[in-house]
Amino acid sequence: MKRGTGLAGLIALVSLAGCLQAPSGADTPDEADAPATGGFFATLFPTGAAAAPERPTPLAQTEMARGEVVVAGPEGYCVDPVTLGSRPGRGFAVIASCHILSGGKTGNFVEPMMMTVTVGPRQQTVVPPAPSVLAVQAGQELVGGEVRDGLVMAQLGGGGTDVLDDGDPRYWRGAFVQNGHLIGLALYAPQGSFLAGPDGAGMLRAVQQRIVSLSPAAAEDEEAPVEP
Repeated sequence: MKRGTGLAGLIALVSLAGCLQAPSGADTPDEADAPATGGFFATLFPTGAAAAPERPTPLAQTEMARGEVVVAGPEGYCVDPVTLGSRPGRGFAVIASCHILSGGKTGNFVEPMMMTVTVGPRQQTVVPPAPSVLAVQAGQELVGGEVRDGLVMAQLGGGGTDVLDDGDPRYWRGAFVQNGHLIGLALYAPQGSFLAGPDGAGMLRAVQQRIVSLSPAAAEDEEAPVEP
């Protein structure tokens, strides 16, 4: 996919506010934590003639769950401050291109994509669902899945256009545990993007590794088993 085409495709995926949903099956934030109307790409590229309003600077990272989880994206990707939702012990964030989120003011061109990150409340015992369970929860066909380094990944055959109207029907879900919090990931990409295909697993791993490396370590944490 050409980079310019992908960028144009992602810009066309407006009206996301109110459509972004945390992955099913995870301990999700309350409705008040979900993105507010008018957020994300819809405010970056309005359809009217009026100029886009000044947006907050995209965040390199953000703390959630009282600092027990630090959310960040790989190089070139930032956290959108407009759709950010956080409450004690839980949170919701959207990761996307820094260049797009800033309206072209910062960041290099990277492959367009949108990833939601849902941080559930801390639990004494938490088990991430298996790929097949993620597919059942989403009500979609499981195209492929694996478990690696504590990260459960599931590529789904449909449902991507439920969030991105002109996106690829295929999308990815992931889940892992960090400091007792079940973290749900959902990766959406433009039509035909290699991130909607097998390479989406690498993006999920990259985000997981960033979260793990930035979040404080807890001595009592152990790698959680995965549900059969």
